Amino acid sequence: MEDNSLTNHAEEIKQNIQHDNKRNDPIFLVGIEIEGCLLNDKGLPVDAAPLIEESINTKHPLDYEYGKCQFEFKTNPFSFYELSKINDITQDFIESLGSLMKKAYPNQNVIPVFLGANPSSIFSDETIITNKPRYKKISEWQSAFPDAQMDGQTFKSNLIGTAIQGFHFHLQGKNADYTAHMFNHILNLIPSSILLGANSRLMAGRTYSVYEPRVFLFDQAEGQNSGFPAISKYLDNLEEYVNYVASRQPILASNYYELEKERHDDVRIRITDESYRVETRILSVQPTAQELICMVEFFIGYLHNTISEQRPLRPISVIREERMSTIRSGYNAQGVFDFTESIMLELDFAKKGLHDLNVNPEFMDILHRRLENKTSVGEVVVNLWDKKFNGSPEETAVEVVSEIWEHTKRNKPVT
Repeated sequence: MEDNSLTNHAEEIKQNIQHDNKRNDPIFLVGIEIEGCLLNDKGLPVDAAPLIEESINTKHPLDYEYGKCQFEFKTNPFSFYELSKINDITQDFIESLGSLMKKAYPNQNVIPVFLGANPSSIFSDETIITNKPRYKKISEWQSAFPDAQMDGQTFKSNLIGTAIQGFHFHLQGKNADYTAHMFNHILNLIPSSILLGANSRLMAGRTYSVYEPRVFLFDQAEGQNSGFPAISKYLDNLEEYVNYVASRQPILASNYYELEKERHDDVRIRITDESYRVETRILSVQPTAQELICMVEFFIGYLHNTISEQRPLRPISVIREERMSTIRSGYNAQGVFDFTESIMLELDFAKKGLHDLNVNPEFMDILHRRLENKTSVGEVVVNLWDKKFNGSPEETAVEVVSEIWEHTKRNKPVT
């Protein structure tokens, strides 16, 4: 489909939105996506293909990702009243992962890593990109961008995606206008979610001073063509988002839906015949199921409260600046408002929103503890690394991820 056909498809989508103004879908149907990677007991990446193939006919099928050692697990959407079910499904997946790995790698000791980044020092070989046409094309596109820089180290832009993973979840909006409101208010949560959810300071064989290296590097990997959405104002309606997506240069996309999927923004809207949904992509993978669900509770409660009470939105320029400051400095970031105080208010808004929805927050105390202690999983992992480091990055990485994996299996939060 040529560019004019892509534009025509976008116009068709906008017309469908306008004709669909009486839609009243259930709100906050929740689906999650968890990306992880595999290391062996020498701290080296392990090809995930045998694990993915082994999982095909199970109740927890996995999919391929950009890096050969990466895999992805997805759930079907559930009502927000069934968040405990998502916790159970995620925990069941974690438990089954152990037996799947034994079948897929009978002669290896393989460790799954759910820390938002691959701690292996192997980071310079293009053979670690998954051998699929889509990923090869993305690699070719990213190769045109300059190398990324962080703490004096250079990273090839097309290899960064092989070392970073994420936790994504999507929430359904009841109609086009509500979905636009969700998108706007989620933007306000981006600095907070980075602060509370970061856990990827360990990657590529060392730890970094940057609080959230995963996002810091990925912004560079796509030539600043991803990250915080490149919008100048909040959405007045969903058609404005369609215009935004249609204005972006495609990588492989031949229609609007594919172009929408190519947007690696912190937050993106997915439009289908079945639903409107907002995907939140800024979060790192969390080590346990409980730590995944607490972030979902935070977002749902906050969105319900702020949208129903029509709370004002903060300036986009401020959010964009605070996002970058938080990525670099974490709790030491300098913002327009005191971060700790403003996030405490956001957590209070979220609890009220959940209460109004008759939902009992099961795991949000995890976020309160992190805020009170000014910590995150990333800080815990760095402390573990410093404590265990023996001069060998590979051996130390194995010790650290093995300890985190024990927390994951027991669903015992790290923080």
